[in-house]
Amino acid sequence: MAVLNFDIKTVTLPSGEDAKAVFLTGSIDASTNQTFEGRLTDILSSGTRNAMLVLTNVKYINSTGLGTIVKCVDTFRDKGGDIKLVGVPAKVIALFEMLGLLNLFETHDTIEAAVASFGKAKAAETKPANEVKFPLQFKHPVTGMGLNVSQAGRFKDPRSGDYFNVGNDGTVEFYEISKVRLIEVKLPADLEFAPAVGALATALGQRCQLKPQVAAAIQRALDEVAAIIKRNAVTVGQTVTFFLVGNQEKLQVGIVSHGNALAVKKDDPALKALESVLDEVKHLPLPSRGNLLSLLKRA
Repeated sequence: MAVLNFDIKTVTLPSGEDAKAVFLTGSIDASTNQTFEGRLTDILSSGTRNAMLVLTNVKYINSTGLGTIVKCVDTFRDKGGDIKLVGVPAKVIALFEMLGLLNLFETHDTIEAAVASFGKAKAAETKPANEVKFPLQFKHPVTGMGLNVSQAGRFKDPRSGDYFNVGNDGTVEFYEISKVRLIEVKLPADLEFAPAVGALATALGQRCQLKPQVAAAIQRALDEVAAIIKRNAVTVGQTVTFFLVGNQEKLQVGIVSHGNALAVKKDDPALKALESVLDEVKHLPLPSRGNLLSLLKRA
């Protein structure tokens, strides 16, 4: 069973108000999620409106844990406060990026930077809204149910439980965290991994009721990725971490390397080959070191 340990300290914000720095060690998953949410609820109930989650020593976060973080951030913001993330591990940053969650959170490298940020006005609050007519009406992309919002911001659909963001320009982005199925596997960079990871992608695609050609495209892309890693992983003992994410709309694989296994230029012919079989290919440097290669095929 996974373990999640807490070390909670009080810090003083630039305004003079107290906040809590919550140092977490372990995993945030189905077995620890209730305790995790309970601790944050207790902080808010005690009258503390601002908190920092220090994730440096968090080894794993599953989709349940991600959903709880989003939920708690919204709850704190509803009370006029906020939760900011500190020391987020590179692979967790990669997962946030894959799921489109990075713009939901404010992340910092240090406690000092997070504390200082509470004294700064949010840029979004000072930007004038572009011309768009509110209230805005639109449909949930999966359920087809109508939704209506009176202004830009972040909201939760009470029927589906999905979070969504409405921009000042009227753009709508959904975060169906609760419906995402996630697989994580860490493998040696010198392993011929493509067939094994491809089999996992096929199984995940079947579980998400996706057409076979979706997983087949991912499998072809993984062959290309294997060639990239074999060519670049010159350091002995390197590992790569794979995140497989699926729902009824898409299948996505994120590959994280902290070494040179994915050290390729954006115009690399191998990336162009991936783009020919997929709907989206992203190659991003990670904040600390290493790279994320994200592959996406839609239904």
